[in-house]
Amino acid sequence: MHEAIDKIVNTSIEYGCTIGANCMILKDGKEIFSASYGFADKENNIPMMKDGIFRLFSLSKPVTAAAAMILIDRGLLSPDDAVSKYLPEYAQMSYVDGEKILPCPVEMKISHLLNMTSGIPYADNWGISVRGAAKLFDEIIHGQNTGNELSTIEIARKAADIPLMFKPGDNWYYGISADIMGAVIEIISGMKYSEFLKKNIFEPLGMNDTGFYVPEEKLNRFTALYEWKNNVITRTYDNFLGLTDYTKAPEFESGGAGLVSTIEDYSKFACMLAGKGEFNGIRLFSEKTFEYMTTPQLNEKQLSGLWERLSGYNYGNFMRILEKPELSQLKTVKGEFGWDGWTGTFVAADPENNIVCLYFTQICGAGTTPEAAAICETVYNKLVRN
Repeated sequence: MHEAIDKIVNTSIEYGCTIGANCMILKDGKEIFSASYGFADKENNIPMMKDGIFRLFSLSKPVTAAAAMILIDRGLLSPDDAVSKYLPEYAQMSYVDGEKILPCPVEMKISHLLNMTSGIPYADNWGISVRGAAKLFDEIIHGQNTGNELSTIEIARKAADIPLMFKPGDNWYYGISADIMGAVIEIISGMKYSEFLKKNIFEPLGMNDTGFYVPEEKLNRFTALYEWKNNVITRTYDNFLGLTDYTKAPEFESGGAGLVSTIEDYSKFACMLAGKGEFNGIRLFSEKTFEYMTTPQLNEKQLSGLWERLSGYNYGNFMRILEKPELSQLKTVKGEFGWDGWTGTFVAADPENNIVCLYFTQICGAGTTPEAAAICETVYNKLVRN
């Protein structure tokens, strides 16, 4: 397995498809493989190290799901709660029907946020709803540039003005639901989202390098970000999704994309998930809540909106959940769940076999890379199908 994984990543680096990466495999909560490859910062000749700090982007979403599960487990939140219970602006929303914007007859629930069936999209420019999201992100960025940063809750309140792509529950569409969920958690807990995560997840699990920015004393471990430009991977210094340069604590703590972490830190979180809510004797939420967290939530109509690359998967609580392994591009097993980040951070957790696979790189638009998929297949051929 070790040689096979080394070959997968080193070949990718050799062909110019990867600059640097970290990989870690765990079984029964114990590390059985870990390696660093290439450069954390090629331009400055800094090699990748195990403690390299990565932009998680959408790998932040499972953390937000876990935070919601903690509140559900404590009886402070229900998936059936109306979002307007916490954010009154969501009591009277609109949705797009063809070219018309109509009053929404369906109340948005917490479950709609957790399952990406809320109808609130990410920003784009091709339709009424996504242009509404783009207007919000323009406002976020303008506030950052003028020293008037919007807070997590302020952004969630403003997001209620976005005309929904459809009535909540009608379909699945990837969007800023996790950012709104972060604001709901702030309101219920009475503390900043970062403080809630630190107190209830990061500190109990010993995740000391995870947060919404990189402290000055750790910036030397912050990996560089790259993008494909003219068929070549090139260094980029751009910021995305209303996020800043990570050098100071932001006002907008994005539950959908804002976290940074190391592969070792995230492995503890992933092992907690594979351990059904428990890791190293620390239980974050009950097995009953874990079962809800990893139960497929989409019906057939909603599944029709799921991306083709997720064939074989269902979705729920900001994660993919494998139902039909024979259709999946990831050669794992039924019940495996996880997610990936836009910059190439990836996790697969398997509670049945207690296996965790992690692969972290930093390339814009990477998502689940071919390397991550090949590593998963290698691991399962060795540990499960051998």
